[in-house]
Amino acid sequence: FLGARRKNCYTPRAICQPCALPAPLFMPYMAVLDAVKAGAKQILVNSLSFDDTRAASISEFLPSLLVGLLTALLLYLAARGRSPPYISKQWCKYKVLGKRVVSEGPRPVVFFTVGVRTKDMPTGSHVKIRARTEDGEEVIKSYTPTRFDGDSCEIMIRIYPDGTMTPILSKLEVGSYMEMMGPTGLHRYGTEGPGTFTHGKRSYKAKRVGMLAGGTGVTPMVQIVNHILGGEDGTEVKLILFSSRRDEVLLESELRSLSANSSGQLSVRFLCSSPSSPTPTHYSISLF
Repeated sequence: FLGARRKNCYTPRAICQPCALPAPLFMPYMAVLDAVKAGAKQILVNSLSFDDTRAASISEFLPSLLVGLLTALLLYLAARGRSPPYISKQWCKYKVLGKRVVSEGPRPVVFFTVGVRTKDMPTGSHVKIRARTEDGEEVIKSYTPTRFDGDSCEIMIRIYPDGTMTPILSKLEVGSYMEMMGPTGLHRYGTEGPGTFTHGKRSYKAKRVGMLAGGTGVTPMVQIVNHILGGEDGTEVKLILFSSRRDEVLLESELRSLSANSSGQLSVRFLCSSPSSPTPTHYSISLF
């Protein structure tokens, strides 16, 4: 049928395929809506054997049409309720799905899992987090997620008691919201294939990569390492992580585990400068 109109009868552009149930039940919803919009009172339909054509009243389609539309609405609302919002260049509030403290002490390290869809977020990018102090002052800091997948991202934060942002974030609990935007930054990894680094219009390619990181600067390195080891990327990585004290080494167990399961693709060494006295005049270097 080509959609020819005859008086109050309308022939839809799409036809029903033979099926075990009456044809009106499977009439394409858009065709029915099209007919109603055109002011038709009847629709021409084929019989199950396609050897006969009859004029069906619009009212025959209304029950199945309403059921279909209601089902579609419920499925949409259910999907919307399950799926977190996408990462956005605008400030948005995202739900905190998880919180775990990985090191204690005066400057504890906390991992936050945030419910945000980051499917298109490039490796090497970071996000900005916004918060307000008790005095109402706005604070904005950039953080690099250590890992992100389709429906969440993981952010590692070291809490500084005298800091402006981290004491605020330390009070967040599961179920609260974190205000965030992204992705930001110019550095990217893997956008032009395995082993490729880009910065603006410049790009580099390598088969082996050496990484040097100190303290929380390990987070962008871990993000790239997770990308390499989590996909079909044969790039070899050697990482040296610097820390001031042995008890402040970040992600030691995680990095050792990644290295042990990488089949030699990732090599990690930790370099620590330990004070020899409470008021040191010199430092000793330990590699472990």
